[in-house]
Amino acid sequence: MKNFLSIILLAFSISAVAQYNLPDPPKFQSASVIPESSPVTVRLTWLPSDSTDVAGYIVYKIVDNITTTIDSVRGRQSTSYEYTESSANTTSERFRLAAFNNAGYKSTITDPHSTILLSYSLDTCEYKATLTWPNYINWGTDIASYRVYRRLANTGYQLINTLPPDTHNEYADENLTNGTWYCYYIEAVRNDGTTATSNSVDFIASGYEGPMITANYASVNENQNIALNFQIANYGEVTEYHIFKSINSTENFSTIEIIPYTGQTQITYTDRNVDVSRNIYYYKLVSIHPCGQISKSSNTVSNILLKFRNNRLEWSECMDWPYGVISYKVFKYINGRSYQIGSTGPGQLTFSNNLDTIPLCYFVEAYENCYDISQQNVSRSNIAYSNNSAVESIDMNAVSLYPNPANEQFFIDGQHIDIIRIYSATGNLVSKLENIGEERITINCDGWNSGLYNIRIITTEGKTLTRKIAISR
Repeated sequence: MKNFLSIILLAFSISAVAQYNLPDPPKFQSASVIPESSPVTVRLTWLPSDSTDVAGYIVYKIVDNITTTIDSVRGRQSTSYEYTESSANTTSERFRLAAFNNAGYKSTITDPHSTILLSYSLDTCEYKATLTWPNYINWGTDIASYRVYRRLANTGYQLINTLPPDTHNEYADENLTNGTWYCYYIEAVRNDGTTATSNSVDFIASGYEGPMITANYASVNENQNIALNFQIANYGEVTEYHIFKSINSTENFSTIEIIPYTGQTQITYTDRNVDVSRNIYYYKLVSIHPCGQISKSSNTVSNILLKFRNNRLEWSECMDWPYGVISYKVFKYINGRSYQIGSTGPGQLTFSNNLDTIPLCYFVEAYENCYDISQQNVSRSNIAYSNNSAVESIDMNAVSLYPNPANEQFFIDGQHIDIIRIYSATGNLVSKLENIGEERITINCDGWNSGLYNIRIITTEGKTLTRKIAISR
């Protein structure tokens, strides 16, 4: 019995000595991933043990919930260690520390610290990146803030936001630039100023690419409508195309036609809702990506507006092509056939030679300045009708023309009307009425082709008026 008691007392004595010789553990401060490190590196920091006989520190990593020794650091005043075999860019890693003294005794192991795993999602429609991360483990409620850092290619990191700890650990960086490289990391800040950084994430902001679109021309056709032609290359991610129209070259464009995407390389369209003898219209084609937004836009094209003034032709400049116009050609209609009567150079927008004294129809064609003549675009103006300037004109309000557009018939109301001549857009005489003597004239247009027609009215006093009517089927 006495021997048994002696053994028990000896065991307690050895335990007491062992407990007395255990060094104090270090004060684990943080586990930080070094942003953009290669290989991925985690830096552990701590405050030295209070025990003066400490010889160094043991570094542990928790693997499959088992605390495993990975290395040791010599020296009581050592306060950091870099672990270069980390996978902290894809998973959060947990580390622990212990101190050991010269007698070979080891302190208790610290509570684990976990690295911050930063991840992101990219919204290609909104050009927005959303960053998410977990709370830093082991600081509890002692976290003061999270700082968000970002850098672009060939620049250093910049602090772009500081967030309180109750932000659900999420940050959205908006208005990113398509094709630009971005890199981020998060820094957790404790109330005493201690910091811990996350892994870095990087990406190239990419949205939906649009095709290359070229607007070739906005040319007036024989029916005095505007024919549009667009060329498409370098197919992008497109759901549909929109044709935009405006009466202003830079603003107030609105959609006049939506064309589904079928992989087409060319789009043609005729705009019939126009008055080409009075207005200039501007057009462009835009592609719409799967998010419903514009991805690419073509150049802007417009029709040429031709007027007959003061016994000469004047027209608006054709601005459709990147290298401009090489020449303008002037034509006249005689008996339904067109004949070139002259030409002008770039920027020369008037013509007065070879104009007949009798009323005729004229038009102008602009020819693109390009290297490959086989690919040369041509844009035609409206048809301008020349009046004999020596003849006195009728007041516009003295004659009514309705309905306009017309289908089967239309009416002309006015006093002292003697002669009516109606010409097609190509100058052909379609109808002629003489010795009228009525105040309301019915014109039967059933069987006429759709398009714009010029009506020349002459009174018994020899005064003249030219009006236009559209026939629509």
